[in-house]
Amino acid sequence: MRNEQLSETDAPARASGGCPVSVDFDFFNAPEEYRRAAAMYARDGAFHSDRGPGFWVLSSYEGICEAFRDEDTFTVGRVSAAEGAQEERWVPLTVEGAEHTEWRRRLASWFTPQRVRDLTPGVRGRARARIGGLLERGEISFNEDFARPFVMENLMEAVGWPAERLDLLLAIDRAMIDSRSEPDPREAAYGELGLPALERFAREHIALRRAEPAGDLTTASLTWTIGGEPVGDDDRASLLCVIFLAGVDSTVNHLANAVQYFAYHEADRTRFLTERDIRPVAVEEFLRVNSCMYPGRMAVRPGAAGVTDQGDTVLLPLALANHDPAVFDRPEQVDFDRERNPHIAFGTGAHQCLGAAFARAQILTALEEWHRAVPRYEVPAALRQDPPPFLRNSYDLRLTW
Repeated sequence: MRNEQLSETDAPARASGGCPVSVDFDFFNAPEEYRRAAAMYARDGAFHSDRGPGFWVLSSYEGICEAFRDEDTFTVGRVSAAEGAQEERWVPLTVEGAEHTEWRRRLASWFTPQRVRDLTPGVRGRARARIGGLLERGEISFNEDFARPFVMENLMEAVGWPAERLDLLLAIDRAMIDSRSEPDPREAAYGELGLPALERFAREHIALRRAEPAGDLTTASLTWTIGGEPVGDDDRASLLCVIFLAGVDSTVNHLANAVQYFAYHEADRTRFLTERDIRPVAVEEFLRVNSCMYPGRMAVRPGAAGVTDQGDTVLLPLALANHDPAVFDRPEQVDFDRERNPHIAFGTGAHQCLGAAFARAQILTALEEWHRAVPRYEVPAALRQDPPPFLRNSYDLRLTW
């Protein structure tokens, strides 16, 4: 059962030793359910779920930041509570130490602030072209008609994937999204258009760039060495898969959440239209409020954070860190005048997202171009939906104007 509704009567009594009783909580729950469970169950900054193999959920900003930064205690050898996640090597997500530093150094040059500035005119042009093609329709699915293909095209341009593969990559992304709502998300993710199709694309692209080199990331990676050894195609394909998985959905999610908010809050939409100075501030506030990812770690020694045993899975939910009332006043409120906003929407520590500047540029540019072309729009009452589990936004966010 997904997105379980927890009741006050479910709140556990303390077991002997002061630890909370484990609760039945789904890893794929929505951010609102994480916050509700934390309010009901968290003791000393954490609560435990006995769903599946079991996992801990850290609930405070301070504790989550410390865990991100302490990779000697919380290893990235496991980055998810999904069943079977510990069996997979994802480059560079599950790579640590000196090897991770080398991977990050190689990748960083593709996402520098200057390169993002160089890419932004193309991002703006793609936004205008896609929006222009939608204006006469008067009603769209914001994610499927605009945000997803827009973000996918931007990623493909940034890393040099052939434009003619857009439809294939969109189909793979859609299949991966749909897998999260299946009874067995892992099995569904390995379906015909899931991870196997993504890996086939990655390996085909590697072969293409060996035969036809270009000025793209894949071609550059053919000469990389890590730890004094040439990078192999298994790790190269893994890297391309991670770039795909990390580079699309969260940006689409943040875009749709922002537009959905503006559809319901005309005063803030007017401010965004008329006050250029608040636009970057608004993006940061949307990143904070709508953080939705739940990175995982593995505790490598007993007693880590006071709650774990060696080998336990520990989740570090951004949706909890960025709504901690000890750090953010009225955390549920979108506030474009917030003076202090130290959010960690892109994580923190050694594995902080390398594509953060690129994601910010896409969100800001798309919101500017959307509101330039469609300053007034709404979500029809009959088409309003509850947010789905895991990612917060409605994947069929219908807008009319």
